[in-house]
Amino acid sequence: MNMVEKVKQGIVRLAREHGGPSALAEKSGVGQPNVSKFLSGKAIPRFDTVARILETLGARILFPDDERDTTRPVVFVSARRSGGTSEQTSPPAPENYMAVPLAQGSVAAGPGLVPEDAVRGWVLAMKDQASIRYRTNLVAMEVGRGQESMAPTLHPLDIVLVDRDDFRPEPDGSIFLVREPGPDAEVAVKRVYTSRKEGQTLLTFVSDNPDKRSYPPSVHSLEGDYQGDLRRAIVGRVVWSWSDMTRK
Repeated sequence: MNMVEKVKQGIVRLAREHGGPSALAEKSGVGQPNVSKFLSGKAIPRFDTVARILETLGARILFPDDERDTTRPVVFVSARRSGGTSEQTSPPAPENYMAVPLAQGSVAAGPGLVPEDAVRGWVLAMKDQASIRYRTNLVAMEVGRGQESMAPTLHPLDIVLVDRDDFRPEPDGSIFLVREPGPDAEVAVKRVYTSRKEGQTLLTFVSDNPDKRSYPPSVHSLEGDYQGDLRRAIVGRVVWSWSDMTRK
């Protein structure tokens, strides 16, 4: 598949979230015929037209020298003795593991690599774990003290692993690291549901805590609250977690 076809297929797939090609053209500030002709294969618009459409969709261009892999290789050092093993036991194969940076929520939600001075530690993850396999833009985040909104699924001080490349809210009810609208742009772990109403895409953030009075769902307009940019609303999918099982 050449680059033109790949871009075309991506626009077709994501245009549905913006109300279809006509609504996408309006949001992008380009003529509707340009979008329709491009998607039907009748014409290829100018690059600046395509660029505006891609910006509206929240698409990003990745060049070969752009750093995307947040993980780091692992090196195991032999110890004299560890619990349950003998001194002759071979260490694990380091190529089967990766180290993921642990950062505070606001830092983890930012784009690009986590700055070295913001890395609180490193979390060891198995590369072959089904939910982690082939993922590289990963960050780890600790659930804050007193944050009970996702209990009993997650408790304070549990650690979640977030894939920042996986931000499409599918299927409904999946768990994501989300960003609340507003100047503070606070981040939280929530289940995300989508719906359409009066031509707008609605994002509903839901807590697992059964105390809905204290933790009510919140509904936001993708267009009105996030300027149509899904990446502003959803940081990434929660793909793994480490939990204190004594609290389960």
